[in-house]
Amino acid sequence: MSIESNSAQDQAQLRQLISDWRSALSARNLDRLVEHYAPNVVFFDAVPPYEHRGVNAYRQTWEAMFPHLPPRIESEIRDLNITVNGDVAFMHCLNQIINSETREAATCGWVRVTACYERQQGVWKVVHEHVSVPFDPMTSQAAFIREP
Repeated sequence: MSIESNSAQDQAQLRQLISDWRSALSARNLDRLVEHYAPNVVFFDAVPPYEHRGVNAYRQTWEAMFPHLPPRIESEIRDLNITVNGDVAFMHCLNQIINSETREAATCGWVRVTACYERQQGVWKVVHEHVSVPFDPMTSQAAFIREP
């Protein structure tokens, strides 16, 4: 894990937000899943409809996805990098949702995630999130990341 920041406290707060999100996902707790998202968050997803605006749309995306996932899931993160500058922070990593019982990917495998945070009234909130899968421009096919 590589972290660059002006403040150890900011680093710890952002790591905790990421940990909270992962725990909420495993628990399928929608209230906790959206807890650290700004009301006007913009979210670009790797699955249709690809663009969502607002925390309620983000919540509805996960609510619609849960029935298609195994009963027990976890979020696995690799290559986490966090940069903080004042009241703005950026995170990027590779993430995959795995089946807790089989330890296998529960979706397409690893996806790229970038999240932008803004400190609002002293609290970090996700204001933009982008999830993507690379593609091969020669074939226009997704180039799924199986093992980073």
